[in-house]
Amino acid sequence: MSVNEIRSEDSLSVRWLIGGLILGLLAALYSVLLPEQWQTNNMQVVAEVNGTLITREKYLNHLQALASDKKDAITADDAEYVLQRIIEEELLVQRGLEVGLIDSDKRTRSAMVNAMIGMTTASAEATPPSESDLTDFFNEHIDYFTPTSRIHVSVINLTGDDAGKHAEQAVKRLRKGEDFTVVRQALGSPVALSVPENLLPPTKLREYLGPSLVQTLQHQSVGYISAAMPYGNGFRIIKLVDKEVGQAPAMVTVREQVEAEYVRRLGDQTLREYLAWLKDRADIQYPSELPL
Repeated sequence: MSVNEIRSEDSLSVRWLIGGLILGLLAALYSVLLPEQWQTNNMQVVAEVNGTLITREKYLNHLQALASDKKDAITADDAEYVLQRIIEEELLVQRGLEVGLIDSDKRTRSAMVNAMIGMTTASAEATPPSESDLTDFFNEHIDYFTPTSRIHVSVINLTGDDAGKHAEQAVKRLRKGEDFTVVRQALGSPVALSVPENLLPPTKLREYLGPSLVQTLQHQSVGYISAAMPYGNGFRIIKLVDKEVGQAPAMVTVREQVEAEYVRRLGDQTLREYLAWLKDRADIQYPSELPL
């Protein structure tokens, strides 16, 4: 057999190999055009990466996402591109786990925790609540949706080199029931602009505390004491001394707020139940005494 004949045979083998690959990809593309077949074949495997299976369902989902972003029809090159990106993503995930990225990188760990929380609470957000559920929820939590007309707070400001240490001490003493004024005199720092010690409308109080904190205070009970919160070059601790409640609104005027709060609390309940299940199935060992 001549050299040219060998080359011709090798070339033919390569063409057959490429042709087989293209036919396989075209078969996958044909499945994209027939979504009803996905469910019956979604456990087929298109690749295996270090023992981790890349399912046909995952591959087709990514391919469909690409198809929705393209003006032209999906090609065999597009299909191969999608598969390689999935493989590369899996390799990066595996390498991240191998080098302990979840333990060493706070952002990665936080992203995973947030993703798990989102996945857990998604079911609570998927189905809109019924009108009867919203009405019952509104009536049971009418105080939450009733606006506060005026609020009276007391504040402990802590600044200086020992601000963090003093803040911890102040929170401990307050949570043990010690008088707020006594703790402020012992550990607090003087400030140029202090919050007036009397009932103020929320709009006025926002000038001193900011909108987020005032909104939180509106939904807390009298006697509430905050944690030590960073503020300027130090910390501050706030106590809700008194508040005046306004007139309860009609359900129709706050319906969107009621639904949002209903879904939020349902999601929180779902997450609490899921975490309880995780704890029940885990082997958790506690020390005999916690360090303080």
